[in-house]
Amino acid sequence: MSAPYRPGQPPWPDNRSQRPDRPPPPRFHEEPPSSGTSPLDWALRIAGLVAVAVISGVAWWFFTSEDTPERGTTGFGGGPTSQQNEGEFPFTSKLSEPRVDESCAEHAYGQIQDFFGQTPCRQLTRDVFTTEIDDRTVYTSVSVVRMADEAQAQELRVLTDKDGSGNVNDLVREREVRVSGLEALSGGGGYDSSLVGSEVIIVEADYDPSAANGGTEDELDRVCEDALRLAKDMTGGSG
Repeated sequence: MSAPYRPGQPPWPDNRSQRPDRPPPPRFHEEPPSSGTSPLDWALRIAGLVAVAVISGVAWWFFTSEDTPERGTTGFGGGPTSQQNEGEFPFTSKLSEPRVDESCAEHAYGQIQDFFGQTPCRQLTRDVFTTEIDDRTVYTSVSVVRMADEAQAQELRVLTDKDGSGNVNDLVREREVRVSGLEALSGGGGYDSSLVGSEVIIVEADYDPSAANGGTEDELDRVCEDALRLAKDMTGGSG
C-alpha cells in the first residue's frame, strides 16, 4: 500500500499507464448507392417491350385484315378464276389478262369497221366474263375503245347503239374464247354501252346454249348494265 499523502509533499506522480495513442479504427469500404436496376431488371424490361411490340403488331394486322374486304380482280394475273363481286352479279374472267390491241378496224365488222377505217382508235381492250343466274351461265363481252378525244368517242357510241350497225368483235367471235354452240355474243340481244371521257365501253351478253332455259333478253340487259363497271379494272382506271 502506498503511504498517504501529506500536505507539503509534491503531488503524486500519475501512475496511469501511458498507452500510446491508437489510430482510429479502420473504416470499411462503402458501396456506392445502388441505382435500383440490376442487369436482370434491364433484361426483363427489354423482353417486356419486345413482347408488347409483337402483340401490338399482331393486333394491328388482325383488325386491318378484318376491316378490309377482299377485292376481286378481272384478269391481270388472276387467270380464269379471278372474280369481280362489287355489283349485282359476280363475274369471272375467262382470260389470264385482258386482250389489248392498238388497232380497232381489224377487230370490228359492219359500219363500225368502216368508222375505224376513217377514224382510228388509240387502243382496244377486251375480255370475256361469266356469271350465273338461277343455274344459267351467261357469257359477257366487255370491250373498251379508247379514241383520240371525247368527240370521236361520242360519235362511235352513237353508231354502236344503232341496230344493225355492226360492232367491235367480241373474243368468242374471234375464237379467243371458245364456247360450244356459240359463234358470237351478239346474238342473244344483251347489250349496253357507256361513255367515259375518250373511252367507249361496249358490253354484249348471251347464254350458254346448254343452260339457257328460262332466260330473257331483259335479264341479259341487266347483266350488261352491271358489267360496265368491269372496264375500270380492265384498263387500270384510265380514261
